[in-house]
Parts: sequence; C-alpha cells; structure tokens
Amino acid sequence: MLSDHLSTKQFLAEYWQKKPVLLKQALADFHDPLSPEELAGLACEDEAEARLVFSEAENWRLVSGPFSEQDFVNLPETGWTLLVQAVDQWFPAVKALQKHLGFIPDWRLDDVMVSYATEAAGVGPHFDYYDVFIIQGQGSRKWQLGQSCNENTSLRVDAALKILEEFTVHEEFVLEAGDVLYIPPGIAHQGIALNPSLSYSIGFRAPSNAELFIQFAAHLCADLSEDHRYSDPELQIQDNPAEITQQSLAKVKTLITSIMQNSLQQSDGMEEWFGQLMTRRKYPEHTFLPEPELDADALSAALANGTELEKHPAARFAFIRHPDALTLFVDGQSFPVAVSNSELGALVLELNDRNISKLNLGSYEASAECLNLLCALYNQGSLIEVETLN
Repeated sequence: MLSDHLSTKQFLAEYWQKKPVLLKQALADFHDPLSPEELAGLACEDEAEARLVFSEAENWRLVSGPFSEQDFVNLPETGWTLLVQAVDQWFPAVKALQKHLGFIPDWRLDDVMVSYATEAAGVGPHFDYYDVFIIQGQGSRKWQLGQSCNENTSLRVDAALKILEEFTVHEEFVLEAGDVLYIPPGIAHQGIALNPSLSYSIGFRAPSNAELFIQFAAHLCADLSEDHRYSDPELQIQDNPAEITQQSLAKVKTLITSIMQNSLQQSDGMEEWFGQLMTRRKYPEHTFLPEPELDADALSAALANGTELEKHPAARFAFIRHPDALTLFVDGQSFPVAVSNSELGALVLELNDRNISKLNLGSYEASAECLNLLCALYNQGSLIEVETLN
C-alpha cells in the first residue's frame, strides 16, 4: 500500500502514531469487495454489530441494529450512514484488505468497519483512541482533520454519539476510490459523503492501561492461594483503634508490590497472559463449536477423504518465539511447540501467515503432533471445513 508513496520505514518513523497522511491512489484501480446491498443484508443479521446514523443540520441520531429489510425501504434519500463492524469476519474479500498492512503486527489488528453514506451524510466530528486506515471505495468523501483530543476534550451532551463540542479544521481532503487516509489516535476528524459512497476503516487494537491492568490483575488472582493473607503478628497497641496506621498501609504496599514483582519475573506466565489476551476474538460469544468433536484418527480419516480446512475468518493467531521452542496463541488459547519438530514448526508459520486461509494439509497428515494441533484448533472453532462457507 505504501510502496509508491513512501517507504514502510519512513511511514513508521514519520507518521505512525504521530501525524496523519493521505496516500492518493495507494490502491489504484480499487474495486469494492462488497456492494451496499450486501452490507445492508449483513446489517440485518443478529450477530452483526450495525448502526444507522442520521445527520441533519449538525444534529445526529443513532439507531442500533439488527435491522430489517423494511427499515431500509423506509429510509430517506439522503442524510444517513450505515456502519457495520467486523465485516472482515463475514466477507473474505474484505478481510483481504488487511494484507496491505503487513508491516503492522497481526495482534494489533482489530477489525474492518465498513460504512455506506448517502449524500451529505456523516457521523459528526469525533476522535478515536486507535490508529485507523480509511480506504475509500465507490463514491467520494470529504475528510476534515482537526485538533488533538484526549479524555478532557468536551463532548456534546445532546447526542448519543461522542460528538466533539468544538471542532477546528486543520486539514481537508477529498478521497476517491483507491485513496487511503491514515489517522493516528487522538486526532479529531469527520467524513462527509459528497455522493453515495463506501469506505473501509481498518482499525487497530489499543487496550487502555486500565484494561491491561485489570486483565493482568485477574491473571494474578487466578494463581494466588487463599492461604496467603494479610497478617500482622507484630501488632502494637494503638491510641485509637479506628485509625489505619501508616505501618499497616506500608505492609499492604509491600504485599502488592511483592505479588507484582514475582509475577513479572516469571516471564512465561506474563507471556502466556498477554498472548492469550491479544488473540481473544472480538466477538467470542459468536464462536460455534463443531458437533461432534474430532479426535486425531477421525480427522486423519476425514482429510484422507478430501476434507479441507481453513482458518475461520474471525480467528486470531499469534506466537512468541523462544530459543528452543515457541508458543502458539489462537483465540485466547496457548499451545507450546518444539521448534525441533520441523513439520509442526512449518504448520505454526502457515497458521500465522495472513496471506494463507486454506491450509496445505498434505504436508502435515503424516505427523501425529500436527494432527493433534489441527484437531484442537478444529474443536475450538478456529479451523473450519472449507465447504462450510459455501
């Protein structure tokens, strides 16, 4: 995506999480991977996260899906935007857009949101806490970029959306099919459709410090024993028994600090927690497990009969490398892998290749370790039979 405009090294050094950049015709001859009608159809599914935003005279109204066909029949000609999250989980051609950003780690990818906007429609000036690449599809939109924002930035109280109370335009661009706009976190922006148009927003995971600490604390608590508790065998007589003394507070501080330090020093536990956290699905409640589950023998027989497997569009894969092994993370689960097993190592790399969906199973059918891993991933819904998508 960047090769004809600036190098990946230059982009990361000068723009990534620093300042916006417009890449004109970064995807020349771009063709939409889905139609507005297909997007509307997805918005009618119970599992999809869809919203309609109505805009008129700087007032915005939000309606959440799922929607019905009649809802779309009753819409006005102009002044509305349809937003659908995680369309990449439903349309492989939309998921393929992420391949253009191969220089950013997979575990940072969140989803591809697709929006269809009628003439003069938009969702208002706002800011996000994550990086986003906006790919313009059919039609054109005017994008305005403004000031840097944070949690202290004032928002309008009269809208369900997080609309900025004040928006100062610093830059303005018109995006046409194949143009790409990168916006770093915290930059105020808004898009206004100049005509009916589609756009694809590739967003990136950016867990807050609070979220990371809460999740890490939960991870710590899972390993703490009920036998280990606050104690004060050196307790002395106090002038006032209602007082929490500085000595008691110091003991609590020492206790918490010790727990944190011990956990951080155990790098394996830290790595497993983070790998599992960052590969959890965006919508884990939508994971469907196969019935019946397969054991290695049943999977081997199925593969011999022509069954093909591919990665579920919603599945997340990552790995952490060690000197003599690596740990594979898939949908919040971890799998230790010995690098001395060449077939298993090759399978792990193939699973983590975002350019590969259908697996080359012929290379792994003779390996018991590979069959066991494939079986585990199939039974947890991370791998599926190719024909189930037809």
